[in-house]
Amino acid sequence: MKKLFISQPMNGKTKEEILAVRKRAIESAKVALDDDVEVIESYFKDYNPDAGCIPLKYLSKSLELLADADIAYFAKGWESARGCRIENQCAIDYGIVTVEDYTTGSLESGYNFGTALEIARHGGKIARRGWNGKGMFLYYVPAASYAPCTPIGEECATDDGKVPYGAYIAMKTAQGNIVPWLASQTDMLAEDWVVVE
Repeated sequence: MKKLFISQPMNGKTKEEILAVRKRAIESAKVALDDDVEVIESYFKDYNPDAGCIPLKYLSKSLELLADADIAYFAKGWESARGCRIENQCAIDYGIVTVEDYTTGSLESGYNFGTALEIARHGGKIARRGWNGKGMFLYYVPAASYAPCTPIGEECATDDGKVPYGAYIAMKTAQGNIVPWLASQTDMLAEDWVVVE
């Protein structure tokens, strides 16, 4: 069972709002890992800056808890919260798997390609905002194998009779076909990627 750390903006939020986000984080992490999780309790009930609590001291406590995590979930809006940004950078720098909350829509201006790929890797469907084809989107296909359907495929099959393939990005076309997709320079530099519901 993986240990889950939850990073979320808390300033100005009620206890109920905070706990609701944590519940959603747990469910999202289970989907991303395809496994149950053990939650690291990083919600400090005694934290109250109006009562003299020092934010930096509580951030140091959070980072100590983060060090024990297998996966860190970053709730929507984390980019705007100073402590969450520090936790995110630490998780990345120290090799802790990160999952971000993209379930409630994208930024108004869209995502960059790197962020869009991460969304796809965690099970999301993505597209460029300007694509005209109805129903077009991309998704991530993990490495696996398939039964050959051509003589050449049979030649490529391994001892188990299947053809192995590496992970790739697939596209659902406007015609409803699924095909492998290759990014252009324009796609890779674009910042208009969105999540398709």
